[in-house]
Amino acid sequence: MNDLDDLRDAMNTPDFSPKPLDLGAVMAAGGRLRRRRRLAVGATSGLAVLALLVGGAQLARPDGAQPVSAGSPGTGVNVTPVEPRQDGAFGDVVDTGMTIGGGPRLLWVTELEDPALPDTGIGIAVGRRDAGGGLVVDVMSNESVGSDRAPGFHAAQAPMTIGSGPSPAFGYYVGDAAKITVTADGKKVTARQATWSEDPSVVLFWFTLDQVAPGARLGKLSAHDRDGRRLPAGNASFGVG
Repeated sequence: MNDLDDLRDAMNTPDFSPKPLDLGAVMAAGGRLRRRRRLAVGATSGLAVLALLVGGAQLARPDGAQPVSAGSPGTGVNVTPVEPRQDGAFGDVVDTGMTIGGGPRLLWVTELEDPALPDTGIGIAVGRRDAGGGLVVDVMSNESVGSDRAPGFHAAQAPMTIGSGPSPAFGYYVGDAAKITVTADGKKVTARQATWSEDPSVVLFWFTLDQVAPGARLGKLSAHDRDGRRLPAGNASFGVG
C-alpha cells in the first residue's frame, strides 16, 4: 500500500485528521508507471518497424516467389542470363518440345568447377543449336549455397525474354518426383520432366510458355511422388535473371 492508499483510507474514517503527504513517494510511483508505459510503446513500435520491413520485402516480390537477382548472395541460386556461347552437355540433351528460331529449344546439364562453390558441381542450361550443331547456352542456373544434390528443388529459373526469344521456366529436382507443379497467375500447372541420364535421382523439369509466360506471378514449386505424397521442397523459389 502506498501513501495515496493511506490518504484514501484515512478520509473514509470518522476521526480523519490530515497528515503530511509524502509527495516524493507519489512522484516516484508515477514515474515508474510512466516508464512502464514508455517501454510498452517502444516494444510495440519495434514490432511495427519489423512488420514494415518484412512488408517492404514482400512488396518488392509481389508474387511471393522470392525472385533474386543474378549472383545475389545468400539466395541459394545463381541465375546467369548469359551472352550466347558454346558449351558442352553433361549427359543427354533434352528436347523441350518448344522451338526457338525455327529449331528446338533444348535443356541440358553442364559441369561446373569453382573453388568458391565446393558443393556445386552441376548447373542447368536452356539453349539451342547453332548451324553447325553445337550447343548455344541462352540461360544457365546453378546453386550457390549448399549442396547441389540435397533433396528438393534446385536452380529454378523463371521465364523471361532474352535476345534469342522467350526462355521457359526450368530447373531440376533431386528425389523421386513423379509430379512437379506450380501456381502461375492463380492457376496450377504441371511441369514436363525428364530423368537426367547421368543420375536417375535428378529430375530435369520445365514449363512450356503457354503454361508459364514471362512476367507470370509464380508461387513456390511443389513435388509429389507416385503415391501423391508431398516431397521435400528444398529451394522451391524461382530466380529471375
